[in-house]
Amino acid sequence: MEQIFKAIVQSIHDNEDIILATIIESMGSTPRSSGTKMLIRRDLSIIGTIGGGRLEAKAIQSADEVFKTKCTRIFRYELTGKDVSDFDMLCGGYGEVLLSYIAGSDQITSEVFENATAAISGSAKGWLITQYSEADSEKHFPGFYFIAQTRDIIGNPVLEEKTLETVIQSDQPTILIPYPNQSGFIFAEKIQKKKTVFIFGGGHVAKDTAFLADFIGFQTVVLDDRIEFANKVRFPNSQVLVVNSYNELPDLPIDNQSYVIIVTRGHLGDYDVLKQILLTDAFYIGMIGSKNKRNLIYERLRREGFTEEQIRRIHSPIGLPINGETPAEIAVSIIAEMILERSRKK
Repeated sequence: MEQIFKAIVQSIHDNEDIILATIIESMGSTPRSSGTKMLIRRDLSIIGTIGGGRLEAKAIQSADEVFKTKCTRIFRYELTGKDVSDFDMLCGGYGEVLLSYIAGSDQITSEVFENATAAISGSAKGWLITQYSEADSEKHFPGFYFIAQTRDIIGNPVLEEKTLETVIQSDQPTILIPYPNQSGFIFAEKIQKKKTVFIFGGGHVAKDTAFLADFIGFQTVVLDDRIEFANKVRFPNSQVLVVNSYNELPDLPIDNQSYVIIVTRGHLGDYDVLKQILLTDAFYIGMIGSKNKRNLIYERLRREGFTEEQIRRIHSPIGLPINGETPAEIAVSIIAEMILERSRKK
């Protein structure tokens, strides 16, 4: 998402017209959920993806028409019959994709996406609003607006107070609010800081896990008590911290949105980290090791007064059971489990 927002700002800076493709609604075999975005340039090259396959191909084809008319449109793509068989899909589906024409001269939209980018990299969340009206499509709708957590609004939305409250009070990542006459809609997306993964240990598994976590959009923080393992050469895209001891961790911003991966070089380090992390609100806690090692650590936790409810929060052995053996394979299983838990939370 951050890459898309930055590219929009850059395109306007370069006075380059661009189209933002956003999945508004999907059903069946369409591969991505509502809010998924992709940018399409005039040469029909893309930044990002809305899942590939027939849906994406059709959206790119439709973009040529939108560039010619300079009018935003919503397209509904049915994926049935021949489309399904051509792409080896087991069942049909459909996707409604909004192709938003953004002129290279649209400075207000640039400011909107600058604020959305800041929300992703900062601590204050906000809401990106897309307001679309079929009746006004020739006026280069939709309008993009950004509502900050302080309720300051970038842009000039036509929002009733009731609608504004519906958006702000919703706990859903996206919300679609049709107009009463069904001629348009307001599509709101919650924008907030990327989820953070705290990785304790800087060995081979940690290195591959940090790479994959960064690749799929997590922020990563790596901690180790060895400077030769905790450094920017090994972890160029991570925040790296060298700790004096795992027994006394620094004050870390671990909250109910945080993921914790414990892959230190030994049982003692894993235990020292785990007993401190269990006192936080971390959403995901995973610890590497065999079932025998896990059981020994669990017994020690019980002797020190930790409850069964606390212990049940731990994913150990960490990762989905895909029988991975190499560090890269183990990293894949860890990231897969994190994605699964994230989807269950949604």
